[in-house]
Amino acid sequence: MGSPPHGECGGGSRRGGRRAEPPPRRPQGRAGLSAVSRGGGRRLGAVALTAAALGGMVSGVPAAQAAPPQPGDGETGTSDERDTVRDAAPRVFPRPHTLRARGPFVPVTREVVLVSEPGADPHALEAIRKVLRGAGARALRETGPGDSAPDSGAERDSLVVRVGRNAAPTLRALRAPAPGDLPPGGYRLAVGEVAGRGHVALDGAGADGLFHAAQTLRQLVTTRAAGTGFPGVTVRDLPGTPVRGVTEGFYGQPWTREQRLEQLDFLGRTKQNRYLYAPGDDPYRQAARWRDPYPAEQRAAFRDLTRRADANHVVFGWAVSLGQGFCFASDDDRRALLRKLDAMRALGVGAFQLQFDSVSYREWHCGQDADRYGSGPEAAAHAQSELANAVAGHLARRHPEVAPLSVMPTEFYQDGASAYRDALAQRLDDGVEVAWSGVGVVPRAITGGQLRETRAAFGGHPLVTMDNYPVNDFAPKRLFLGPSQGRDPAVADGSAALLSNAMEQPTASRVPLFTAADFAWNPRGYRPRESWRAAVDDLAGGPTADRATRAAVHALAAHHSSSVLGAEESAYLRPLLSAFWTAHDRRDGPALRRAAARLRSAFGTMSEASRRVPAALRAEARPWLTQLERFGEGGRHAVDMLTAQAANDGPAAWRAQLELRRLRAETRRSEVTVGKGVLAPFLDRALNAAEGWTGATAEAHDGRIGERRATPDPAPDSGTGPGSGTGAPRGGKPGTGGPGGKAGAASPPSARGTATARLSPAGPSGPGARPGAPVSAAVDGDPATAYRAARAPATVGHTPGGPALRSPGTRLWQRWGWSASGPGALTVQLSTARPLAAVTVQTGPDSRTRAHVEARVPGRGWKRLGPLSESGWSQVDGRGVRADAVRLVWARGSGAPVVHEVTPWYADGPDASLALDRDTLELAAGGGPAEVEATVTAHRPRNVRGRLASEAPEGFAVSLPERTTVPRGGSATVPVRIRAGASVRPGSYDIPLTFGEQLRTVSVRVFPRTGGPDLAKGARATASGEETADFPAGSVTDGDRRTRWSSPARDDAWVQVELDEPARIGAAVLSWQDAHAESYRIRVSPDGERWRTVASRRQSEGGRETVRMEAPADTRFVRIQGDRRATRFGYSLWSVELYAVRESATGNRDGPGERGARDDRGAPGAGQGAARKRPGAGG
Repeated sequence: MGSPPHGECGGGSRRGGRRAEPPPRRPQGRAGLSAVSRGGGRRLGAVALTAAALGGMVSGVPAAQAAPPQPGDGETGTSDERDTVRDAAPRVFPRPHTLRARGPFVPVTREVVLVSEPGADPHALEAIRKVLRGAGARALRETGPGDSAPDSGAERDSLVVRVGRNAAPTLRALRAPAPGDLPPGGYRLAVGEVAGRGHVALDGAGADGLFHAAQTLRQLVTTRAAGTGFPGVTVRDLPGTPVRGVTEGFYGQPWTREQRLEQLDFLGRTKQNRYLYAPGDDPYRQAARWRDPYPAEQRAAFRDLTRRADANHVVFGWAVSLGQGFCFASDDDRRALLRKLDAMRALGVGAFQLQFDSVSYREWHCGQDADRYGSGPEAAAHAQSELANAVAGHLARRHPEVAPLSVMPTEFYQDGASAYRDALAQRLDDGVEVAWSGVGVVPRAITGGQLRETRAAFGGHPLVTMDNYPVNDFAPKRLFLGPSQGRDPAVADGSAALLSNAMEQPTASRVPLFTAADFAWNPRGYRPRESWRAAVDDLAGGPTADRATRAAVHALAAHHSSSVLGAEESAYLRPLLSAFWTAHDRRDGPALRRAAARLRSAFGTMSEASRRVPAALRAEARPWLTQLERFGEGGRHAVDMLTAQAANDGPAAWRAQLELRRLRAETRRSEVTVGKGVLAPFLDRALNAAEGWTGATAEAHDGRIGERRATPDPAPDSGTGPGSGTGAPRGGKPGTGGPGGKAGAASPPSARGTATARLSPAGPSGPGARPGAPVSAAVDGDPATAYRAARAPATVGHTPGGPALRSPGTRLWQRWGWSASGPGALTVQLSTARPLAAVTVQTGPDSRTRAHVEARVPGRGWKRLGPLSESGWSQVDGRGVRADAVRLVWARGSGAPVVHEVTPWYADGPDASLALDRDTLELAAGGGPAEVEATVTAHRPRNVRGRLASEAPEGFAVSLPERTTVPRGGSATVPVRIRAGASVRPGSYDIPLTFGEQLRTVSVRVFPRTGGPDLAKGARATASGEETADFPAGSVTDGDRRTRWSSPARDDAWVQVELDEPARIGAAVLSWQDAHAESYRIRVSPDGERWRTVASRRQSEGGRETVRMEAPADTRFVRIQGDRRATRFGYSLWSVELYAVRESATGNRDGPGERGARDDRGAPGAGQGAARKRPGAGG
């Protein structure tokens, strides 16, 4: 198999494939249950669904972002929608097909005349009354169409509201669009003045149209200076999908009666008209107990639900999953099933679905089935269709008013035709609808093409699209609150019904369900981002909700927006984080304060969300809200910590860090996922930055008790010789070098040391450590751990003071530095004697740890450096003392010491280290510049200032800033732009970069400049192989951006271009599809037989790549030879472009990567030096 097929979805087979066994689950969530083992089947099914969902992530239609706006989100609108004056009317959801602002604002008067015709829908009328009363009407005078509106007295100026067919003259007078062929559920609405008097007119098609008009009227209520009323508008609207609604089909705790009632009200408000009851854990609709009637209490609940559904113009449906618990050949079982359906119809159920997703092709419930139908997919289809036809016929005879029967087939998510689908299509009655989930159990995209192919595979039967979003029973640690997306409008247009499978959390589900309703109503006007924001506002309580509640619900939803469908997690927070880090890294004080204030405010909203969201949402989402609160509080402390460090306020930064570490530990213990890929990484990055500032390096801790190891302590860098970079992309801690480090980063002498810690023996008074808090924690590189003394140091007389060795003269006392009545000390043994720049000590802020810091000078004893601060943060000047140990000598009055970290900073290493993100470049002589990122990392307990400089070879220009300031414990990234002038001859050159004594070298390969036309366009192309005839080699040169070549899944596959005549090729531009090469070579030949390699790539990232080369002038054939694939598929190229070397700079257009390149005007520090062309370099 070659490149990944467009639209491939999780769990689905390739087109035309066959399945010997049924799929693992129904479309409602977890896997279907086997007839033998309910629990085991569910466990295995959940695993299968998770794999299917992950598989679905490779496919699909581009997704829109939940928030904030992102380019290319695929939103569209009808021309009528674009005519709407946005400021003239509130936004209405589902989005109307046509809504125009027209005429003056019409206030709602204290008395309103409501004119309706006999038999008008009572539920619609009640909804209209509620709207009018909510808008300020104190009295409603209701009349029939034959009564004239009062033209005198108190009601002379009353608002007139006409409902139903009697509204037609008013609709014409207000210039509402003509009804045309409005389908059932469509409606017209107009607001304006007729003969100087305010009028509202509503009319609907079918049983539901007027009710839908009332829902739009509710959203038009606006308060202005003139009062509360309606803007002048005309609306013509209709449903895009006939049946739109929700499935309660997850495995887990079913919803309660009250939750279902509220969900039915939500469906009515959002113009949805189907509720399918299919909970996975209801035994009375499953194989085990489908024959049994529901208990009386549940029957009463069903009556309440169906009555509420009727009031909301919703058809309440009921699904039965027979599984392996039904004998198809048994007349008794058939009669029992029909009795069960009749009983549910008596409770008010108006639609039924038979679910066959959890059945086997090889096993039957009874021997009669095997005798009658046989075995295999066709046998299962035969039995299922026979039963479905019998049920459909029974319902048509006994209950002709119910909706058409639908069937969930065993193969509900596969792609294309199969033996099972063919057999089912041949036998199933035409009126029976067939359910499917799209291609894949939880598909990222559902396309119109897939719908057409599936409908054809089922013989043209109407399709019920049962979308498995936002169901979360396969991922119970997550909430899916992003918008519905990735579904083609043709899916809504072409489905008989479009149902969305909800989460176990009914209130939280309303965010994505609101957007799904918007899509199903007006698929071509659907705008995911705007719909999502409206859904959040609706869940928060609508227009009357306070800002704090809306902000809290928005925060919860935004941090749960990503899913298999796409969307970006925490989208609104990302730009705030980016602005904060940019200002922080640049040490831009004013910008940092502004960015910190905005980010802190956003984190504050998160920390308060649990107290602000509506009570029902709080009860359902408590674990996620608690985790969001932790991240919010942690984020505020992270901002406080980093801004305090930027202001050199160590005590405040340390207190904030301790709180942040506590909260981060709590977030790690939580089982739920919040802000995936955004919130936790921010806190971790903040802690890493803080550790660099304090000198603690948790990454350097190798796990051995009592030791912190960064790197061995070599002699100071001489500052000579080339850099040792490999050109690998960045991936490690800045300045650390080694695996995963920055290219060109050598390990500098450690500015913070390797140390072991020990307590002086208890002697007369030294305190030991509490269990689980050993002294080694004080030097383990992890500020989250601490040495905690079991008790306070005991003192009887005085504490040691002044120079060391004032203790009695025994060698033991001299060794530990005890005084006659001293309390003891914590000693940190350094790996070797080195001069100290400073010593940082982090203690418990409220522990009253009191001590003096002393350093041991070999051969001379201990020298006092300074006291600890009771704030918990102390940094004492090392004074350049050459020491092999430091210690904390407990002082009088100290509490039980708590020491988190003791960090020595050395004075004999470089001030900073220098690293490059890459150490090789390719340039065209006289072409545009290329850029390298240089990262300078400080190794001093202060900011480091210096100049990044370069002595470039002649003909090169290097742009560098005048000065660079590196923050304490941090890094500064400096862009270095290098350009080769037209006079530079092709070959290899070294460009040195220095910062202080640190030297790194960029190896530059200069190629001739290219230009002219694409020589490959229209040329003959051949390949080692093609995945299918749909992906021929000729696609790489045909100039059509829609076609591509795709190879079989082989590492050694190739494609080549034969030029019309020999040429000296200087550049190839390759446009890869997602299935690209990780490593490949470009080979050339004059005759297609003798080949030479002229360029290679070892770590390609795909996309559009320009590869420079120096091919001979007799080149006729150019081959892209694969060496290693980057994916499990083959190689796939959209195009190959070839450009010749420019023979003259006059009259030729620029080649790839050169046209429109920015001029490099140099900068202070860009040097012009003697040529440093490496020996043996070409040119």
